[in-house]
Amino acid sequence: MSFIEGSARDQVSLLPSCIDDYVASDALVRVVDAFVASLNLAELGFCRTVAAPTGRPGFHPADMLRLYIWGYPNQVRSSRHLERACVRDLEALWLMRKLTPDYRTIASFRHDNPEAIVAASAALIQFCREAGLISGRLVALDGTKMRAVASPKNIAGADRLARDVAHTEKEIAYYLDRLDIMDEAVAQGFDDQPKHRAAFTAAIETLGRRKERLTRRQEILKDRDETVRRASRRASVY
Repeated sequence: MSFIEGSARDQVSLLPSCIDDYVASDALVRVVDAFVASLNLAELGFCRTVAAPTGRPGFHPADMLRLYIWGYPNQVRSSRHLERACVRDLEALWLMRKLTPDYRTIASFRHDNPEAIVAASAALIQFCREAGLISGRLVALDGTKMRAVASPKNIAGADRLARDVAHTEKEIAYYLDRLDIMDEAVAQGFDDQPKHRAAFTAAIETLGRRKERLTRRQEILKDRDETVRRASRRASVY
């Protein structure tokens, strides 16, 4: 008896002419693609839904959201694993149209759009219900227990919060400057661009919410430090 042998790697074969032929018509990845295409990302609060007129081109948030959603049902959640999937997994290649964002870009997308991702997740559940993909009658809770990681790199101290606030304020100033430029162009007789104006306004609102979250964390940290100092002073007296 002989073993099962594979085909020679250098053998010429008639493969499908496009990558779309490799993905089944009923594959879940097609649902993800159709769902994200139906969303208004600016209304959900995603940052950078309109490309900046200058600078290096970036990835569209719709593509990043597609990758993020696709990773969950396929148990590919970490930024580095998603980065590798973009060059290894056939569905990811199809979904991203051969785009290959690095893990820092993927992590930054999740860090900059927490509330928008939550809103998109809620919209995904509604989308699946309306399409008859889920019934919504049962709710499953994950009871997994995980050891916490509390290294200094993962703890946001006062210095890091201050840097994040300063960076957020800088981004807000950038979009405000874009709106001022558009107002000057309209005053000079050029046509207004309502889509860009709405996108810039939505970005400012999203950044404003992020700044509010960071400011609240600064206040909590300040109150906690003050409580610790008062306790230390009382302990020294006794």
